[in-house]
Amino acid sequence: MSRTLKRFFWFRILAAGGYFFVLPFVTHAVELLAPGFRPLPPSVHALTGGRIVISPGKTIEGGVLVLRDGLIEAVGKDVAIPGDARVWDLKGATIYAGFIDSYLVLNSSNNPVSTSSSEPVRADALTSGGINFFGAPGQKTDRGNPGPGYDVGKVTPDVRAVKDYTPQAKMLEGLRELGFTAGLVAPSRGIFRGTSALVALSDDEPNDLVLKADVFQHIAFETHQADDQSYPGSLMGVIATIRQCFFDARHYHNSKAGEQQRASVRKRGPYNLALEALEPVFGKNIPVLFEPGGVLMVSRAETLAEELKVDFAIVSCGQEWRRPDLIKSTPARFIVPLNFPVLPKLPSEDDWEQVSLDQLRAWDWAPENPALLRKQGSEIAFTTYGLADVKKFRENLRMALDRGLTEEDALAALTTAPAKLCGIEAKLGTIAVGKIANLVVVTGGSYFSAESKIKEVWIDGRVYHGPAEEPKKIATTEAVKGASPEEGSPTRKKDETAGQPKPPKTTNSVSAKSDALARATSPSTAKADKKKGEAREMRKQRAAHSPMQGRGPLAAPRDVLIRNATIWTCGPDGIITNGSLLVSAGKIVSVGTDASVPDSSVFVIDGKNMHVTPGIIDCHSHTAILGAVNESTLPSTAMVRIRDVVNSETPNLYQQLAGGVTSANLLHGSANPIGGQNCVIKFRDGAAPDQLIFAAAPQGIKFALGENVKQSNWGEKYVTRFPQTRMGVKTFIANRFTAAEAYLRDWARFRENGKAGEEPRRDLELEALGEIIEGKRLIHCHSYRQDEILMLIRLMESFHVQIASFQHVLEGYKVADEIARHGAGGSTFSDWWAYKYEVLDAIPYNGSLLHDRGVVVSFNSDSSELARRLYLEAAKAVKYGGTPEIEALKFVTLNPAKQLRIDKYVGSLEAGKDGDFVLWSKNPLDSGTVCLQTWVDGKKFFDRNLDAERTAKLNQERNDLLDKAKKLNKLAGGGDEKAEAGDKSFFRNCQEHEFDGQERHCLDEENAQSARASLNN
Repeated sequence: MSRTLKRFFWFRILAAGGYFFVLPFVTHAVELLAPGFRPLPPSVHALTGGRIVISPGKTIEGGVLVLRDGLIEAVGKDVAIPGDARVWDLKGATIYAGFIDSYLVLNSSNNPVSTSSSEPVRADALTSGGINFFGAPGQKTDRGNPGPGYDVGKVTPDVRAVKDYTPQAKMLEGLRELGFTAGLVAPSRGIFRGTSALVALSDDEPNDLVLKADVFQHIAFETHQADDQSYPGSLMGVIATIRQCFFDARHYHNSKAGEQQRASVRKRGPYNLALEALEPVFGKNIPVLFEPGGVLMVSRAETLAEELKVDFAIVSCGQEWRRPDLIKSTPARFIVPLNFPVLPKLPSEDDWEQVSLDQLRAWDWAPENPALLRKQGSEIAFTTYGLADVKKFRENLRMALDRGLTEEDALAALTTAPAKLCGIEAKLGTIAVGKIANLVVVTGGSYFSAESKIKEVWIDGRVYHGPAEEPKKIATTEAVKGASPEEGSPTRKKDETAGQPKPPKTTNSVSAKSDALARATSPSTAKADKKKGEAREMRKQRAAHSPMQGRGPLAAPRDVLIRNATIWTCGPDGIITNGSLLVSAGKIVSVGTDASVPDSSVFVIDGKNMHVTPGIIDCHSHTAILGAVNESTLPSTAMVRIRDVVNSETPNLYQQLAGGVTSANLLHGSANPIGGQNCVIKFRDGAAPDQLIFAAAPQGIKFALGENVKQSNWGEKYVTRFPQTRMGVKTFIANRFTAAEAYLRDWARFRENGKAGEEPRRDLELEALGEIIEGKRLIHCHSYRQDEILMLIRLMESFHVQIASFQHVLEGYKVADEIARHGAGGSTFSDWWAYKYEVLDAIPYNGSLLHDRGVVVSFNSDSSELARRLYLEAAKAVKYGGTPEIEALKFVTLNPAKQLRIDKYVGSLEAGKDGDFVLWSKNPLDSGTVCLQTWVDGKKFFDRNLDAERTAKLNQERNDLLDKAKKLNKLAGGGDEKAEAGDKSFFRNCQEHEFDGQERHCLDEENAQSARASLNN
């Protein structure tokens, strides 16, 4: 039942001649409360004497603000006070436009999006939606959500937060105590989460609170949560899902339009509520709000928005300080949480030794991130999102101000910026005539002062008083006797507050204030205040350096000449003694014995007693992949792309440069018969993810055979999908290639008909498989057993496809002639065996035997640790197989380049190729050799002589940060007790470092480690 009875007519009852007449006459609408309810408070108010901040940077001192019926009627210095107004004396107070929380996620744990480990898939996950036993995406009888919807259960753009919003008194009270009067209520689950609603933060009926029903369509780069193991389960899978969903939405829209035009001749299409809900997004009527979860994904969100042609904003991950160069080029507006890491209290001094430099950097940089975003030119809006305790909001905001954020920018982030972001700047954000009467009143001169308290907030012209204030400090008890009435009290009669939220009770007794004076003047209080001041001053100064410091090229001369060196060309010239190598503008100009210096500006390296080789190429790596390397939820994941999740921030790049590695083939894991698309990168440490990509490298894809894909080594809980046998693997791959052929025919017919009729649906999985059939994409297949190797060769030849490389190929020596005849390469391990059943026949002579039979052979790492020593892996071919040294070196230089089809550019030192080379202290196959320098594209990225200095600087930075942390802990009395009680924010790894040193790439490595452990035992 409604709380109010609305009546639009008054009735006058007249008595005349014994008869009663009811004469209606129309007046303005009034609200009469039903019996039992308090009368409504007055709707006209005049706030006088206060400092009015009408907008950031614009202030009226001692102004008058008139509110009528929930709107601002007048504001100014000399505004006349209406006779029917209730007058509030706010002398000494400051009035702001009501604050707007830009991202309220209700009914959730309030933690930012996570991209933690996502593999493998458990059997009980089948009921969670989005995965099935049928073996291909789109073949589901249950999508995980009731009713018609999208194939992926985590795609629910049709959800509307406004539909389920109900005021929650405790939550509203906490936000109002911070000054928030409106909030963007956002949906909390899935990838496409639905639309958010902007609501007033009062406790009226929901119907009366909605300011804007559909503000953003929310998209989060969210992978698995808890036991949910449905597709997608990896970051690259999430991005593939977003792309596919938008393509599907446009196709759905076009199909529906065509269905209406040709209703009599066209079969009725399926109804899809999710795709229908996306029409306002690609029509640019509703913008997208991305929650990327990491700084590199901020850049990826921008790329996606440009590709999909949508308007967008971004929820800050709080880590933009890691790559400010990427943020500077992003036109997005940011919603910025103030959930800074909390310094923990550790049990002992030794525990600090376990704290990493990156954790310390993240803690020290966090308060400066808002200021950095503003300096980069980004517009920001604040939110309480991610705070375990919202009472920390103002404290953290002051920390941001201490780190360079201006009060004007901070106020804009609470008012004008979120109003503009939500498209409601005509109603909220500033104090202006005609706008909604949402206000914040604070005692003192500024909201940003620790001493200022929230006196009250006004929402729709109704006042909500703040919590009871501590008694004010006074100089003498005599001053108490002469104290003036409470500031901010309205001029009113005794009964004027009927129906009004009651102000808090305060204690005004002389004894209470005398007690407050005693506490304020006690030595212990003074000492505590001094410690707080010292701690604040210490926090103001950042001790952490930029992670970009010391990265990038160490030298980038236009021309570089190495002379007097032994040069292993890995090309037709073989090994040149006392040779020279000239590189100009990143390309090799000449290789030979001419040591003359062509110009005085040339950077000359005396290579006496040094050896020079091409840069090492790792043909099988997982070293720089963000958010898990397996999309293990489906047997075919050809739609996912490693290029979307290249991790430029991993320290593995620098560590492998120290081992002479200059390029790597980043492969999807081996959990599926048809895996994801690979990505070849160059180790340009310090560059952005897209700048690492080897642009000239042909596109490829990962296939896999054996125990992994049929799940025989996953354990009983992880048997979830077809195929479950080796013969099923063959059948499945054949099925998907047959579907891809049909897909290509559909598109060919459409183009042949001049693009008349309905355009086929774009399917990213079949599109990638079609590229294999067309010869545009290379297959790199994980394999072990001879029978499966032969099976795939014969199967692919039936589709007229040549396999580029067999990866691992540990039984390749048994079918070497067949591999050579087919033309596939063999990228194998040097001497790994016995780490699971299907590799019991592996031998260390495999590489040399394959090479002798005419197969192009490479040795790969499949491990970030092993990748740093690939030059020694190459030497094992000499030891075990008697392979000549120059041919053995090609196993990690020219041959992987051939397998990846990039030998035109890298792999050997020849004129016209890229200037990727390595300087060694000895023969590169000598166990005692050391990598001295590594150059990529004619730029030096590693120098052993500078490494000690670099390490010393990093150690000093860590020591400085530890010293700062320990001193702050001491000033705080030992650390933050809340952190000790369970706040893990300080120890939470960033997305970019989440898997460093513990890659879970293909299940093989885990099995190998277990096998080695058992052997050692």
